[in-house]
Amino acid sequence: MEFEIRKLTPDLAEDYAHFFDVTPHNVLTDGGKCYCVTWRSDDSYIGNGDHWFSTPEERRAHALQFVRSGSLQGYLAYYGGEVVGWCNANADCSLCIDYLRSFWPIEEYPEDVRVKSVFCFVIAPNMQRKGLATQLLERVCKDAADDGFDFVEAYANEDLIGTEDEFRGPLAMYEKCGFHTYAEREGRAVVRKALK
Repeated sequence: MEFEIRKLTPDLAEDYAHFFDVTPHNVLTDGGKCYCVTWRSDDSYIGNGDHWFSTPEERRAHALQFVRSGSLQGYLAYYGGEVVGWCNANADCSLCIDYLRSFWPIEEYPEDVRVKSVFCFVIAPNMQRKGLATQLLERVCKDAADDGFDFVEAYANEDLIGTEDEFRGPLAMYEKCGFHTYAEREGRAVVRKALK
């Protein structure tokens, strides 16, 4: 299947929020949806206090704000005019990376190395297993190469099915797209694709 992949821009904020409104994904302990608000640019954390927003309504409102400001970055996939997939890919999220270092063996990057990080995927149930996540990942890599990044990096589990980290994408997909395991610890793999 061919999907239309669009880079997330401020004018797509309502499309983004609606997709999370209607698509089952990573339901949190409060019964609400995540709206992918954790994985965003560092500047959006300044003066923000606690980033674990307590209600779905609060997460939705912040998601709209973060998309409109450019802090929440990634790609939406459309099919038949509707959003059917999402990939969070951000290059300015050092606070997120610092958090993930508690679980994944992520190295400190030299200042002259530019890394685009892939944090998560959400795919509409009727579009799963149709290659959509792969197409999103390929677009991330193409744009990152065009923008002069050295690597695209992601944080996967060796066996994701049925785990709370399933949203990170399967290791086999990354390998199919030319990523290799850069480091691993206790079943968690840092995968990278060199772009230069």
